[in-house]
Amino acid sequence: MVSVVIPAYNEEQSISDCLDSLVKQKTSLEFEVIVVNNNSTDKTVERANQYKDRLNLRIIDQPIKGRGAARKKGFNEAKGEIIFSTDADTAVSSNWIEEFTNILKTDDIVAITGACKIESLSKTANSVFNFLQPFMMRIYRIIFGHYWLSGFSFAIYKGIYVKSGGFDQSLNAQEDIDLSFKVSRLGKISFSNLRVTSSARRFDKGLFKGLFPYVNTFISFFFFKNKKVVLDDVR
Repeated sequence: MVSVVIPAYNEEQSISDCLDSLVKQKTSLEFEVIVVNNNSTDKTVERANQYKDRLNLRIIDQPIKGRGAARKKGFNEAKGEIIFSTDADTAVSSNWIEEFTNILKTDDIVAITGACKIESLSKTANSVFNFLQPFMMRIYRIIFGHYWLSGFSFAIYKGIYVKSGGFDQSLNAQEDIDLSFKVSRLGKISFSNLRVTSSARRFDKGLFKGLFPYVNTFISFFFFKNKKVVLDDVR
């Protein structure tokens, strides 16, 4: 069995698309879905509950607010030998579980990550982002020697995750890249060209204005060792 962990904070507008994409998975593997309710004040839980008859779904609460805390809670609760991560504003392709699981069967691979795309901005903005995002993942690989485990789309053996020390629950940004450095010491992180489709809501005021907080928090965290970096909520 595999587990899919989805942190969720006030995602009533997006979580249905995410869960619909998991209903449509073309796989023979048994999988569970864990939605981590991270202090939502809207109808996120009610929307997620509507899928309990279509998915092996559990909804758990994490009262400690933050991305690191929510992901860690979900991964700790996961029962699967392989744990998948995605976001509540992301829709995965129908072969996501099957392809990532098959790649993980390669002997020297301990985790697999992928890229994302956006579709809801202008044609030009979509094209620029959809080129830059996987390109920057490859540049990161050249600089740091491993791919980063993007929270919107990765899978990892549970034993490797536990051995690495897992997510740092004190982090509210860069928690997935922080995990990547720890995992890279234990084995190879592979990369798949299979893309998930993520919300473009962070880029509503401009593509580069939306990208800046990611770059800024990365520099602050990894070069200035600031563990209090925060990505603002956009919903």
